[in-house]
Amino acid sequence: MHLFFCFSPPDKLSSLLTTADTIINNQMTKTPLFWLVLLLLLFACSKKEKSDSKETFTLLKGGIKQGGIFKTNLASDISNLDPPRIAKQAEILVAQQIYDQLIELDHATLQPIPELASRWEISPDALTYTFHLRTDVFFHDNPCFSDGKGKRLTAHDVKFSLTNSVDARAQSLGAEFFTSCVLGAREFYDATIEALRKKEEPRVKEISGFIVKDDSTFIIRLKEPYAPFLYHLATSFASITCEEAVKYYGKSLSRNPVGTGAFVFVKWEEDLEVVLNRNPKYWGRDSLGNPLPYLDGISFKFLKEASAQLLEFQKGTFDESVGIPPEFVAKIFDANGKVQPPFTQYTLKSCPELRIDYIGMLYTDSLFRNTKLRQAFSWAIDRVKIVKYVLKNQVTLPTGIVAQGIHGYDNRDVMMIDYDVAKAKALLAEAGYPNGVGLPELVLHTFVGAKYAYNKEVAEAVQAMLQEIGVKVRIVQSEYSTHLQQAYLGKLQFFIGSWGADYPEPETFLNLVYGGVVPKRNDEESYINLSRYQNPAFDSLFSKALKITDEQKRYALYKQAEKIALDDAAVLVSYHRLLYRFEQPHVRNYPINAMDRRDYREVWLEK
Repeated sequence: MHLFFCFSPPDKLSSLLTTADTIINNQMTKTPLFWLVLLLLLFACSKKEKSDSKETFTLLKGGIKQGGIFKTNLASDISNLDPPRIAKQAEILVAQQIYDQLIELDHATLQPIPELASRWEISPDALTYTFHLRTDVFFHDNPCFSDGKGKRLTAHDVKFSLTNSVDARAQSLGAEFFTSCVLGAREFYDATIEALRKKEEPRVKEISGFIVKDDSTFIIRLKEPYAPFLYHLATSFASITCEEAVKYYGKSLSRNPVGTGAFVFVKWEEDLEVVLNRNPKYWGRDSLGNPLPYLDGISFKFLKEASAQLLEFQKGTFDESVGIPPEFVAKIFDANGKVQPPFTQYTLKSCPELRIDYIGMLYTDSLFRNTKLRQAFSWAIDRVKIVKYVLKNQVTLPTGIVAQGIHGYDNRDVMMIDYDVAKAKALLAEAGYPNGVGLPELVLHTFVGAKYAYNKEVAEAVQAMLQEIGVKVRIVQSEYSTHLQQAYLGKLQFFIGSWGADYPEPETFLNLVYGGVVPKRNDEESYINLSRYQNPAFDSLFSKALKITDEQKRYALYKQAEKIALDDAAVLVSYHRLLYRFEQPHVRNYPINAMDRRDYREVWLEK
């Protein structure tokens, strides 16, 4: 006979059952000793169940619970967590938890707020930015430090990190965020390119506009006023690491990130999982004085199919699921657009997303230097059909290169190109290819990923629409990382692109067609302007706007520049996005925002 007392691990349960059998076989059930042993066994079971639990919680001020692992999924693979090369959204989402920047964007309003800099001042001439750093910030404990203990952050670490993000030897993708405006940054970057080719030290040793006044004061000087500059310091390229980590890990820093953020890197299993743990030394506190973060850790999985992600969410595998697969629309929403069972048991949040999806045409290729050809393609695309029938109204019609949702910027009267097959055919003939005769078959490159589940259907729709005017198109689909790397290097002639705002300012979108960020050499990477499009009229207006601190006047020039690029069909804007996110009912304090910036520091679980 067995007495079953509790749920315990098999080895422990076996021992307990053996003890119980011994008691019964010895016919001790009528003695006080039997009941004493029974109570002790029950107590042991209950204690062991609690200590073996994977998640434990501590009650904090305000009824907040500290503990638990937040389980989420990344829409695509990642390849790098070293700040100079963090570019893909999935990489940014992970990096934001590991690294801090001088400033951050409020995750509800997206306005700049202090992070590593407790405050800052901007000089009256808008050329000098002075940042006063927190003195209670420490790097994560890591073998890169002599004693394994994270050192205190100083202004020297800030200078090193920002300089490293402008260094061609670090293969930086974001150098243009600084070379376009910081004093001496362009000279330093060009010197490191030269040094890389000649395999020698650069002739320019540092960036003159990055100045350490003392351990807690860092100064940045610009070569001319640059109104959106503060936002550049909230990008992944402005993440702060340290020289010790770069020297210790070298190129492998991409897989061994060391920062000062709320979570510490633990492990990365290729295409399976990235795990982060709570940083016990994090400097952040909430408004009640509770230490941040609340979570014990975060698990990022890599399911690339949107439908698979949502199904796993329904099973409880994930605490959130971002995006709605087209095939699930009718299951989730009724005819009136309301969520229907079984999805009513979850929390659904949504907002317009600061992201555009577009088709790029390589401007350095002689074929697409033909303006009439680009315009013909633009008039041939039925965007209403793509939005309504292909994507089932889960996106919105584009209003321009700049996505809707930036306060004070309204470009609804800018995008004048519409769908007109007759006009498209006429332009194609003017381009020298009547009915497509003489035009080679084009390859439209696209990519896969849960957040980009629409790409295949959109590519097929575009293929059919161009076929109507006599243009033959073949579709090639690649992994996201491969697609991006080829696009950076200018190796994709005709491709689908997607750009999410780095910050809520029109500049972040208009940079997509700004000649000022196109590298001088064709063999250099072009991270922002993948089409390598250049138009002197656009560039002149846009660069003039960047110097104007008055927002209303700056935005007026932006709109003029945007119209030039749209009329010239610099890129073919396909649609603007709506952001949808399902959350499990136990997720708390997790606002959604138009940039899909996810701050897990103050997220907690009601379990």
